[in-house]
Amino acid sequence: MTSAYESDPIFETVPRQLSNLVTRIHGREIALPDFQRDFVWDATRTEELIQSIISEFPVGTLLLWKQGDGETFASRGFEGAPELGDKKPAELVLDGQQRLTALYQALTGAGDERFYLKVDEFVTLENDYVKEFHEVNFDRAVISVPVAVSKGQMRKNDELLEASHFPISNVGSFDDWLDDYVDKLTENNKTFTAKYLKSLYRRMRDKYIVPLRSYGVPVLTLPETTPIEAVCTIFETLNRTGKPLGPFELLTARYYPQGVNLRDLWVEAQENYKALVDFKVDPYSILQTVCLKAYGSAQRSDVLKKLTAADISNHWSAAVKGVAGVIDMLQSDCGLVAPKWLPYGMLLIPMGAIWSDIQKLEPLDRASAYTRLQRFYWCSVFTTNYDQGANSQAGADYGRLKTWVVKDSGEAPEALLELPLSSSTLRSASVRRKALYCGLMCLLATTRAEDFHTGQAMTRHRVTEVQIDSHHIFPKGFLTRTSATESPELLLNRTLIDAETNRIIKDKAPSQYLGEMATAYGEEKLESVLSSHAIKSDPDSGLASDNYTRFLDERLKTVVQLIERVTERRLQEE
Repeated sequence: MTSAYESDPIFETVPRQLSNLVTRIHGREIALPDFQRDFVWDATRTEELIQSIISEFPVGTLLLWKQGDGETFASRGFEGAPELGDKKPAELVLDGQQRLTALYQALTGAGDERFYLKVDEFVTLENDYVKEFHEVNFDRAVISVPVAVSKGQMRKNDELLEASHFPISNVGSFDDWLDDYVDKLTENNKTFTAKYLKSLYRRMRDKYIVPLRSYGVPVLTLPETTPIEAVCTIFETLNRTGKPLGPFELLTARYYPQGVNLRDLWVEAQENYKALVDFKVDPYSILQTVCLKAYGSAQRSDVLKKLTAADISNHWSAAVKGVAGVIDMLQSDCGLVAPKWLPYGMLLIPMGAIWSDIQKLEPLDRASAYTRLQRFYWCSVFTTNYDQGANSQAGADYGRLKTWVVKDSGEAPEALLELPLSSSTLRSASVRRKALYCGLMCLLATTRAEDFHTGQAMTRHRVTEVQIDSHHIFPKGFLTRTSATESPELLLNRTLIDAETNRIIKDKAPSQYLGEMATAYGEEKLESVLSSHAIKSDPDSGLASDNYTRFLDERLKTVVQLIERVTERRLQEE
C-alpha cells in the first residue's frame, strides 16, 4: 500500500540552472504574483548574493507555483524585465523574488546599477594560481556602480573601473572580453605571454564565471492544483518566520564557554539604549565596531577570525555607547527624525568606534570634534561613498577619523576631499538613490521644515505621532493627469508632509492648494512654510504656476546650497 505522498507528491523539487531561470524570466515564463512587494534590495546585497553564487555556496531554496488554465492571482513581470502584456506566465514566484530580481538585473544589465568582477582578484599571476574562495578579497572582487546618467557619474565610474573589471552582464561572452583584456596586458608588458595569461584566466573562468550560468538553484514547485487558500498561508508564513544563522550567533556559541555571553550583553544594551531598538541596530554592527577598535577592520572575515572574548570584554561597552551616542547626535543635530532616513547604517560603525575617544576630550575640544564628525557624516552621504565596499570604506575612514576628528590633525577621510556629486545628477536622481534621498530629508529637518497646513516644525515627536513622511510636492495624480514628461518620483519632488495634509492635497494642482494655504494663514506665513522646505515662494514660481520642470530647476538651486553648506564643498560643474 502506498501513502498519499507516494501516490500524489505535494512538492516537485528540481535544481534549475541560473541561466535557465534568467531566460525564463526574460521570456515572461516566470513572473510574480501582484501581491508581492517591490524589489527593495540595495547593490550591496546583490554583491553578496553574487559572491555566494560564484563561490558555489547555498543561496536558499526558491518556491514557485505552477499556473494552469484556471483563474489565479494577478501577476506582473520582474523589475527590469519585459512587461507581461497579455502573456500568462507558467509559474509564479512565492519565495525568492528579491534574489531572482537581483540576479536577473545583474546578469542582464537591467536596473539602476551595473555589477563587475575584478578578475585579477581571483588569480596570482606570478604563481599561475587561481585562488580559493577564502583567499579572495570580495570587497574588491565584486563591485557595482550606478548607471551613469551624467558626466559627473561617468567620471566617477571611470575612476572606479579598471580594465580588469569584467561586466557580469556579459557573462555569455567572457572569452571575447578576455581576448581584448589579454591584448591590453601584453601590449606594453612582456612578462607573461598571451598563451600563459589566457590559460590562467580560463581556469579562473571555469571556477568563478561559469557558475553565473550553470549554478543549480534548488526550486520547490507547488502544483497548479494547490488551493489559493493554501498558497496564501504558505506565503504569509514564509514572510514572517525564519532568521539566518549569522556571525553574531556563531560568536555567541564560541565565546559562551569563555564566560562571555553575547546574547545577554545585547539584551542589556537594548534595555539601556532605546535608540538601538528604534533604529533596529543589528548586534553584528556592534561586533564590527568592536573589531574596528581592536584591529582597525570591519571585514566579516576579521570579525569571525580575529575577535576574541577578551576583545569583547575590553571594547563592547564603548562600542555600544558609541553607536547609541552617534544616533543621538544625528537625531539632535543632523535632522535624523526617523530611523528610515538613516542613509547608511554602516556609517554608525566607524563613527561609533571613535565616540569614546571624543568623550575623553575637554568640553570645548569635544564640541569642535562633534562638528567635524557631523561634517564627515554629510560628506559621506552626498559622496555616496558607502554604496559599495562599505566594510573596506569603514576601515579606511576609521583610520583617518581617529586623528582628523579627535586630534584635528592628519589627513581627512576620503569623503571630505572631493564631492563628486553634480547638480545634474541631483536633478535627475530618483527616490531609488537611497543615500541622496535620505540625506535630503534629513537636511530639510535641519531647516525646521514646517507643515504645509499647521505650520508646525517637523520634530522627532511629531514625525512619530502624526505620521509625517515623504510625499510628493507636485502630486503624482496631477502630473499623470497633465501628462508631465518628467517622472513624479524624482527626489526633488519630495518633502516631509504629515498624513492628514497629504490627504488634503491629494491630486490637486499646486496652485490650488497654495491658494488654500494662503487663505488659511496669509501670504507671509506661506512664504515661511515653503522656504523651510527649500521651495521658491514667488507668485511666478514653478510651483505657483503649476510648471513642474521650472519647479525642479528652482528647487535644485536651493537644495544645492543646503548640501554645500553642510559639506563645505562645491558640487561639481558639468
